[in-house]
Amino acid sequence: MAQVIITDQQVISTAWATWGRTIIIGAATGIIFWLLTILLARYVVEPLVCRQITDAAMCANATPLAGNIAAVLAGAISIIFMVRTGVARPIIIAVASAALLWQLAAWTEGLFWIEALVWSALLYAGAFALFSWITRYAILWVTVLLSVLIVLIIRIALIL
Repeated sequence: MAQVIITDQQVISTAWATWGRTIIIGAATGIIFWLLTILLARYVVEPLVCRQITDAAMCANATPLAGNIAAVLAGAISIIFMVRTGVARPIIIAVASAALLWQLAAWTEGLFWIEALVWSALLYAGAFALFSWITRYAILWVTVLLSVLIVLIIRIALIL
């Protein structure tokens, strides 16, 4: 006699351990983001942009520019770790989190370094948790549409 197992076709089954690893990868991505922002601002962007006194406006934006570059690099690094741990749809999680936290370096620019590091880790962990929960849905276009809508809603709320 055959045993019939009915599964939910709308949701990709993920274990709590996988979701926890995704959140830990998100927190590590926040730490990597902060480190890359500091290193890029100090050793790449500021020496290139702040050479001449005529570029004072660009020099003031060195840290946010370095943060935008660091967001892309940290997202790429996080994709590698998520693929290695078997997370479903890691590109959607990384891209949506980077889009959501695009101005994080500007938001944390005036904070003490420990406070900025903790906020970066917490916000990336929260974004990874949110988008890894959304990517459980089996239909790809629903996942992408929900991710885009959530990013737009939160970004608009941050502007207001």
